Amino acid sequence: MPVTIQELKPRSTILEFEGSTASQVNAIRRTLLADVPKLAIEDVEFHLGPIRDEATGKDYDSSTSMFDEAVALRLGLLPIPTDLGQFRKKSECTCGGTGCPHCQVLYSVDRKGPCTVYAKDVVPLGDASLAVLEPDVPIVRLGARQALLAYATAIVGTARDHAKWQVAHAVGMYPHPHVRISRKEGCSDACLKRTAASCPVNILEFSNGKLSVTDETKCIDCGACEATDEHGSIRIEKDDARFFLRFETDGSLTPREALRYSLKELKRRFEDLRETLQSIP
Repeated sequence: MPVTIQELKPRSTILEFEGSTASQVNAIRRTLLADVPKLAIEDVEFHLGPIRDEATGKDYDSSTSMFDEAVALRLGLLPIPTDLGQFRKKSECTCGGTGCPHCQVLYSVDRKGPCTVYAKDVVPLGDASLAVLEPDVPIVRLGARQALLAYATAIVGTARDHAKWQVAHAVGMYPHPHVRISRKEGCSDACLKRTAASCPVNILEFSNGKLSVTDETKCIDCGACEATDEHGSIRIEKDDARFFLRFETDGSLTPREALRYSLKELKRRFEDLRETLQSIP
C-alpha cells in the first residue's frame, strides 16, 4: 500500500493511500483517534486551608472562582510533550504501577491573586522540557486574597479511557476525487466562468474559453461546481482505491510519531487476532 505525504506540518499532515480500501484507511483513522498514548494530568492535589505569602506576610484563601473539579479538568486537558520511548503506561511499567520517572511526571501550581492562572504556571518538577505546550491557555482567574496551590501528576493513557489523552484531532478520510470536464452543447463561457467561481478552494480556472483544473488533489467534493453547471459539463468521480487521510495533533506527538505508533498498534492487534484464530481447534 504506497503512501504519499501530500502535506506535512509540525502539527498536521495530509497523506494519500493508493491501492487501499476504505476499511483499511478507516482502521488507521480509528486507531489514531483512540489508541495512541500520551501524557496528561490525571491526579490533582489541592492545598486546603489558608496560604501565607512569606514575602508580604499576607494570608490568602485557598479558593478560586471555580470548583476544584473544574480546575482539575482544565489541567487535564493541557497538552504535554510526550516521548513514548521514555514514558509508558503504569500498568506496563517495571515499577509495578507505584509511580516512577518512567510512568509519571509531577507538576506544581503556586499563584496568588488577583491574577489569571495560565498554563505556563503549571511547572514541571524536574525536566523543564516537559512544560505545557500552550503556555497562554487560561486556567482560572483569582480574586484578591485568593490563591491556588496544587500538585498534579501526569500519566500515560489513551483516548479510550478519556478524551484528555487524545493525541489526534480532526481526523478525516475521503476518496481521491477526479474532476471530469467535458463541455456540453449549450454551455456558454458565462456558465463556465460561474462554475469556476463557485469552487470554494479555487482549483477551477477558466481561460481562453476552456475550463481546467489546477490541482484536483485539493478538491473537497463539496458539489458546488456540479450544482452551478446546469449543463452537466463537470462532474466529480471518486476513486475507490485511493484515499486521503488528514489529521492534526495537539503537539504532544508529531503527526509522524502518531502515525507510526498507530500502524505499529494495528500490526500488533492483527497479529494477536491471527494467533487467536490459529489456536482454535
